[in-house]
Amino acid sequence: MSKYYKMIDQMHMPKEQYEQLKEELGRQAGKKRNITPIWQRYAVAAALALCLIGTTVTVYAAVHSHWFQMFFDNGNQESALMEEIALKASTETVEAQDGNYKFTVINHVYSKDQQMGLILCSFQFLQEQHTHLDIWNQAQEEEVILKKNGVMPAKDFQERNTDKAERSLYFMISGNPDKMRVSRNMSYYSGELAEDGGYLIGIRYSVSQEDATEQELVLSLENAGDINDKLKVVLPKSADIACRRFVSERKQEDFIDISPLGMTLTLTDDKDNYQKTQGVYDLMDLEDLKVVVDGQTKTVEDIVGEGGAAGSIIDETDTTYTWYVQQEFTKLLDVSQIDYIELNGEKYVK
Repeated sequence: MSKYYKMIDQMHMPKEQYEQLKEELGRQAGKKRNITPIWQRYAVAAALALCLIGTTVTVYAAVHSHWFQMFFDNGNQESALMEEIALKASTETVEAQDGNYKFTVINHVYSKDQQMGLILCSFQFLQEQHTHLDIWNQAQEEEVILKKNGVMPAKDFQERNTDKAERSLYFMISGNPDKMRVSRNMSYYSGELAEDGGYLIGIRYSVSQEDATEQELVLSLENAGDINDKLKVVLPKSADIACRRFVSERKQEDFIDISPLGMTLTLTDDKDNYQKTQGVYDLMDLEDLKVVVDGQTKTVEDIVGEGGAAGSIIDETDTTYTWYVQQEFTKLLDVSQIDYIELNGEKYVK
């Protein structure tokens, strides 16, 4: 029976459910000990454990999909997709702390093919400082200021902080500096507190780095005077968010990877098209993108919402650029239902 106790010790579940499972396993082990074959007792215990594991997974998805809704405008209408994302999330918590601040990564979801991710974390001011966190309140749809003593609208804070005496903190995601091309992120406040009493916030990010699958990503709190590197953590691994690839019918080297988190485009184009903006991808080109889902055409506005975008050069010849473009989604989309994608008159197919 000890192996079953060991197995549940490695599970991530609420404390009450953990104790319930251990109690039931103990009860089953002692029940009819003299007449029940040992293999039958273990079979009952294993079946019970599997049943409770299933319950734990369901509870986890239900709770954490609520948290992940802060990243998507239609999250409450797409509960199945939300639960799918939540179930991919890491369950290992990691924390960073100095004398003034503490943050704990609760969950992390990552698409390694797209180098995009979502982070849920708790953030606390441990000491009253002349600092604040400027963040978007998704529930109230306004920019707010987080401080140790509470939350206030950003407009009110700006009227008070006219001398700019307070520093603005911000989170940053980084990897190997020699491999990193682009890193961008946006933070959201859920309007709730985490279990440890900290502000529950979400961070949506995208990075562009070489050899991305081999690189660790680090979350750090910046502008906090962290000279001893105490306010940094390596993001825990998550199950990969799968994406689907659509390849250009005209140029096989061009393709689009798409998942519920967003899409990444690998595109080759003539340098002559960028004489005015040399080395800078024109993100306005994405406005012409169309996604055909079950025979119905959705524009980029229908699926992107307020998601950010960025582009970087990953290869260059005398006459061409090869771009790596990332477009985040703030509206959930079932990518398994996509028929094909159109961009600048070209068709991308599975």
